[in-house]
Amino acid sequence: MYVYIMFHIFMLLYVVILFTLLTPGVLVSLPPRSSKLTTAFTHGLVFAAVFHFTYKLIRNTLYA
Repeated sequence: MYVYIMFHIFMLLYVVILFTLLTPGVLVSLPPRSSKLTTAFTHGLVFAAVFHFTYKLIRNTLYA
């Protein structure tokens, strides 16, 4: 049970750190000189893509 709870805590930390890093203006601002809505939508897609492609790697690392 302890390992299961720690997995969720570490996964939550991963999501929070990823979200913070991909917030517009922290690492990159995509696309430049666009509206706030377009920027937010683009960063949302980038977050979803990065999370999708790194989830299994993080999950396997935490369970190993």
